[in-house]
Amino acid sequence: MKRIYLDYNATAPLDSRARAAMEPYLDLRGNPSSLHAEGRRARAAIDLARERIAALLRVKPREIVFVSSGSQSDSLGIVGLARGLRNKGSHLICSAIEHPAVAKAMAFLEREGFFVSRAPVDPFGTVDLDWLKASFRPETTLVSILSASNEIGTRQPMSAIGRLCTERGVVFHSDVVQSAGKEKLRFAEWGVSSASMAAHKFGGPLGAALLYVRAGLPLDRVVFGGEQEEGRWAGTENVGAIVGMAEALGRAEEERESESVRQWELTERLWQGIADLPGIRRWGHPIDRLPNTLAVGFSELDGESLLIGLDLEGIAASGGSACSSGALRPSPALLAMGASKAQARSMVRFSLGKGVGREEIEEAIPRFRRVVLNQSSG
Repeated sequence: MKRIYLDYNATAPLDSRARAAMEPYLDLRGNPSSLHAEGRRARAAIDLARERIAALLRVKPREIVFVSSGSQSDSLGIVGLARGLRNKGSHLICSAIEHPAVAKAMAFLEREGFFVSRAPVDPFGTVDLDWLKASFRPETTLVSILSASNEIGTRQPMSAIGRLCTERGVVFHSDVVQSAGKEKLRFAEWGVSSASMAAHKFGGPLGAALLYVRAGLPLDRVVFGGEQEEGRWAGTENVGAIVGMAEALGRAEEERESESVRQWELTERLWQGIADLPGIRRWGHPIDRLPNTLAVGFSELDGESLLIGLDLEGIAASGGSACSSGALRPSPALLAMGASKAQARSMVRFSLGKGVGREEIEEAIPRFRRVVLNQSSG
């Protein structure tokens, strides 16, 4: 049975062109912090990748900090900025449907004495702007709201959130991990001062990520050691992975518009093929969403059993965030959207990418139907 991979929001397969770009640096001799020729070659590769990524994001090269994962980027962006801005206040805001990397960073800061407000969302997963507007305080220093949900695909009103922050002189950080490569990143238009990205979400390698942080913002260290990344993130850089990330982002941007149209049509076809299943419902915004994401659920079926059944049918899907789904807990995003615990446990997320075509979707539909109908009748 042919395997069908529909879990791109967890990890997209490595793009062959990114792999080729990485190849010369996998056996690289020389630490990029060393002064000899080998070290300078490694440093030059990092500098070139930084410049390329900065150009793609329309930011300055020195505003890019290389780290090793999206979670590290969120931790540096949120904890580093909150601590750096503490002399101005200790009130922070995030949404109720943040990725665990953001949610747990905020919880950590609460234990340090910060105060965190969590913006509610509507049944589609969209942040309540009226609540957000009313929640700002004189001591509010940082807002962190994800650009698009990794679980349900709903996109947030980024420009409106950014305007509220700008008007009040509040720093706006965003986890844009799921948006990168899937929608145009408009940091200036959105009013975003800091953003987190991870290479493996858009065809780059595991172990490479970045934080964009606007020049001049006070960013406290959260990792101690050497002076890499201008003292903002200690540790020897993964040269090959950084090169691969730059190549993958460039390729994803080149193909983004055509892929968005294609993947939107495929997710709609998938929904069309399963929408009549008993007890099914669609989660997330049907229009203002990432083009590759379809999240569905049931009132009486168990999500773990559905995922196991799908795996046995040759389909790789997810129950939500890859960083928390293994805990087999109800989706926090769905609970925040008003779902019951049973509904939040039953979610199945399909997320597509460049390797998924019409043939895979047409084959996935009857397989999913079999799993659901078998479990419904059992």
